[in-house]
Amino acid sequence: MDPTCGIGDLLLAYAEKLPIGKSLSQTLELWGRKLAGLDLDRDLIRLAKARLVIQARLRGDFKDDIDCIESIFPLIRVGDMFSTSSELSQPDGFLFNPPFGVIKDVSGCDWSAGSVNSAALFLVELIERKKDSAAISALLPEVLRCGSRYAAFRNYLRGMGVGGNYTSLGRFDTWADVDVFSTLIAASQQEKIWDADVETVDQNSVGDRFDVRVGTVVPHRHKNRGPWRRYICAKSTPRWNVNFEPTTSRRFSGTTFMPPFVVVRRTSSPSDRYRAVATVVVGDRPVAVENHLLVLLPHDKKLKGCVELSRVLALDETNDYLNTAMRCRHLTTGIVGQIPWIPSDG
Repeated sequence: MDPTCGIGDLLLAYAEKLPIGKSLSQTLELWGRKLAGLDLDRDLIRLAKARLVIQARLRGDFKDDIDCIESIFPLIRVGDMFSTSSELSQPDGFLFNPPFGVIKDVSGCDWSAGSVNSAALFLVELIERKKDSAAISALLPEVLRCGSRYAAFRNYLRGMGVGGNYTSLGRFDTWADVDVFSTLIAASQQEKIWDADVETVDQNSVGDRFDVRVGTVVPHRHKNRGPWRRYICAKSTPRWNVNFEPTTSRRFSGTTFMPPFVVVRRTSSPSDRYRAVATVVVGDRPVAVENHLLVLLPHDKKLKGCVELSRVLALDETNDYLNTAMRCRHLTTGIVGQIPWIPSDG
C-alpha cells in the first residue's frame, strides 16, 4: 500500500516487478489484489489507476479494452490515512512518500510543539496503525534524519520499536529544493533509526576548543533600541576572512560577543563547495551577531585558535563529515561542535 499515493508513482515502480497474466483483464485482476492506495483527491486516484492500466498494456502488449476505470484496482481508492485504521493494519508492506509541507501549531503531539514537517506526522501515524511485521520503504526529507529540532521525533520512533538504515539521495528534483533520503523501516529492538555513518568524536572535536552559539539578533523582531553596537550579518561578513573587524553598527540591548571569535553561516547545502563557511572576527568592541550566523567562541580567548579553526573548516575532510552527518540545509550548534579537529601538518 501507498497511503498517500497521488497519481501512483510508487505503485507504478512496484508494479514493474509484478507478474503479467495471459490477458489484460487477468493482469489487472492479479495486480488489483496486490496493490492498494489512498488519496484525498478522486481525480488523482483515477489517474493512478489509468497509469497502471497503461503500464499493464505496455508490459503485456495487450490490446483488449476495459469497460470502467472505477471497477479495477478496488484497493486503490479515495480515502484519508488519518481516519482509516483497518486498512492500514492489513498490508504486508508500505511504499511511502508523504507530503513535506510544514504544519503550524500542532497540538497533542508528544515529541514536538509549534510547526512540524508534515512528513513526520504522517510517518508516526503510519507506524502506529500498521501491523508490526509490515515494513515501510519511504522517501523522506533529510531534516527528519539530522535536523536538531527533530531529535525528539527520532527518539520517539526508537521508543516505538522500529529501526532502519538510510541512503542520502540529494535534491528531490529540479523543482523541489529539498534534500531527501530513502529508508526501510522495520520492527527492531537492536537496530537504531537512521544512525549517521560517521566516526564518533569524543576528545578531538571543535567543541573541545570552542563554545558554539547562535547569533542573538533577529532583525525582523528586534527593534533598534539600546546602546550602539558593532553589528554583523551573513550578507555583510566576508567569507574566509581571518582578520575581519566590523564597522557597521546598530542599536541592540541583547547578548553580544567579544572578539576574537569565528562566525559560520547557518545556511549550508550539500551542493555547496564548502559546508561551513567561516570568518574570523577581531576588534576590541563587543559585537551583535545576526541569528543566521553561528558564533564559535574560543575557550582560550586567543586569535591563533580562531585562525586555525578557519583552516579546519575549509578542509575536504570537514566537508565530507558534514555531508554524511548533516544533509539538511541548516547547520546546528551540535553538529558544528562535533566536527573533527584535524591538526595541521606543521
